[in-house]
Amino acid sequence: MKIVFYWVLYPLIRPAYLLFLIVNTAILAFIIVLISPFDRKGNFIHYIGKFWSLLNVYISGTRMYMRGRERIEKGRNYIIMSNHQSLFDVWALIGRIPLQLRWIVKASIRKMPLFGLALERMGHIYVDPRRLKDTSSGLNTAVQKIHRGFSVVIFPEGTRSMDGRLQKFHRGGAAMAIQSGVAILPVTVNGSRFVLPKGTLGLMPGKIEIVIGEPIDPSRFTEDKKDDLMLEVKEAIEKNLDLEFGRLT
Repeated sequence: MKIVFYWVLYPLIRPAYLLFLIVNTAILAFIIVLISPFDRKGNFIHYIGKFWSLLNVYISGTRMYMRGRERIEKGRNYIIMSNHQSLFDVWALIGRIPLQLRWIVKASIRKMPLFGLALERMGHIYVDPRRLKDTSSGLNTAVQKIHRGFSVVIFPEGTRSMDGRLQKFHRGGAAMAIQSGVAILPVTVNGSRFVLPKGTLGLMPGKIEIVIGEPIDPSRFTEDKKDDLMLEVKEAIEKNLDLEFGRLT
């Protein structure tokens, strides 16, 4: 019966879900742009983003679980570094992590009508990885937001993994952490690649696990030890990586 649901019934439901996603994204983006002049810091708008994330995850039929939440210290902000398997990773992290989050976002997304503007108004940071000057400016902006008490999220791999295995980690997050002195929170997302694989709209209802690792103190590393810091982050994320979690059988 489960096979019939996943491979026969759910594909019939999927177009309605995608239409609902487009409509609710447009509506909430419009609301964000409308009220953003009255919420310059984006603290209230963040909760609209959280609602949007949880709505679209749960309506898809996907369940989410979290381990290690007790490692997030109340009243503290972090640089969150996570693996990246699916577009659902963003929704999962916004929806479940109890922090005011700001993201490092690819500059190309800024061109998306209304949605790109809404992300900017929410305080997320656009960076063009092809331009060194733009990347440097984006990281400096991120450090400023960290000093204002926000937590910044970065995917060190830079792009989604096809098979769930960790790819090369870029050093930008290490520079940000060393410059700001704020602890890195390593986060592992499991199962999202089975919900929405990279390069496809073949959405399937599944389950996603978020595992919070032990915070990493960047003060132990100097500017010439960025690679060592990123290696420690990668090992912390890989330790909780479960490539079989959420596999459809």
